[in-house]
Amino acid sequence: MSSDDDIERLLREVESTMSGQGAKPAAQSGEMAKSTSNAKANAKANATDEVAARPGGTTLRTAVVAAIVCGVGVFGFTFFFQWLPIIDNPISSGLGAGVGAFLTALALGVINRRWK
Repeated sequence: MSSDDDIERLLREVESTMSGQGAKPAAQSGEMAKSTSNAKANAKANATDEVAARPGGTTLRTAVVAAIVCGVGVFGFTFFFQWLPIIDNPISSGLGAGVGAFLTALALGVINRRWK
């Protein structure tokens, strides 16, 4: 069975969580909290440096993979369902999807780099 202190602590944590203040773990001391925040700051700085150090080829590679996946997917779908009157030429549909996916992925990669 739990003691009354455990129940009171649990109720305080639930109340603080429900009020939006967030519960602070009782086991974290001031030094531990500082080291945790320092570690998080260092990890975030390292991740930002890695993103900034990436060559431009990753955006191009992502765009090429997106174009291939979308082009092949749309080609396969339209080839399988070309008997429907709505579906047109599977080759032009696949190429159109590939070009659209390539340009979208390329633009999003460039925009993502500028905003970071």
